[in-house]
Amino acid sequence: MRPDVPVVFVHVHYPDVWAEMALELAAAFDRPFGLVLTCRDAAMSLAAVESPHLAFQRRLTVENRGRDVLPFTAALRDLGPSFTIGLKLHTKRSVHREDGEGWRRYLTGSLLERGDGTGPKALDLMEREPAIGLIAPRAHLLPLQGRIVLNAWIIRRMIRLMGMPLTMPDLETRRFAAGSMFWFRREALTHFENPDLPGLFAPEKGQLDGTAAHGAERLFAAVVELEGFAATAAEAVDSIAKAAGEGSLSKAEIDAVSDATIDDAANPFILPMARFWRRHPYALIAAHQLYTRSPKPVWRLARRLLKHFTVDREPAGRG
Repeated sequence: MRPDVPVVFVHVHYPDVWAEMALELAAAFDRPFGLVLTCRDAAMSLAAVESPHLAFQRRLTVENRGRDVLPFTAALRDLGPSFTIGLKLHTKRSVHREDGEGWRRYLTGSLLERGDGTGPKALDLMEREPAIGLIAPRAHLLPLQGRIVLNAWIIRRMIRLMGMPLTMPDLETRRFAAGSMFWFRREALTHFENPDLPGLFAPEKGQLDGTAAHGAERLFAAVVELEGFAATAAEAVDSIAKAAGEGSLSKAEIDAVSDATIDDAANPFILPMARFWRRHPYALIAAHQLYTRSPKPVWRLARRLLKHFTVDREPAGRG
């Protein structure tokens, strides 16, 4: 029987990005860990993780559908209840952005950041604090308010399929792990092992939003919380550990520390959701349609204009 070690799940779409990530993983662990790679091509040449601490490795060939999310659900079903804590990563490149490579390094860097132990400090905290179900990258546990309008229809279908007691107004009050990378407790995400979920994922057509993968991204943290666990972010790890001392915290205590520590305004890659878009969701839908149908030079000009005229010029009030 395989020992219960933390398992890193990586969906590899870009082998060259994976080669860099393989080095990052080898440097992050001085303790046993497992690795599950998913990719679209069984013949794809993938870099090895050169680490004496790699306890096992599996490779699954999956259909090029559902971005990194559908392969992740397949890997969860494949491993079953053989592990307790996992790390979901993918070879994010964001080719529609000039800072895509830097964004990926920022996400994985904050999740793999070492502490005083033998591995990432987020992992150390999850092992100490059983009430934590998810840890998002630094500054990437973002408010969902205004960020579900493009995905509302598929989110509703996913909620119904998973049988979750969640309404759209409730979801709007919650946060999500932007970038779809995070540490997680398997027990908190078993709803994503539902064998009927794949039917919601459409063929890949280069969509930038509005897919089942984007819907799932907005649901991971909410599902974790509905299962009775806390969702937090990397910037809160040290504060939670300090508050816990030699003991453990309850979910409510972890939530309180997280609320006081999480700082989505410090995110260098995602602007806070402007009040303009929150007030005018149909304008956001129209802008998205323009984005998906316009040549890149046209959209880049339009995006600069939209930022100029819609960005918040002063902090939002509390009213």
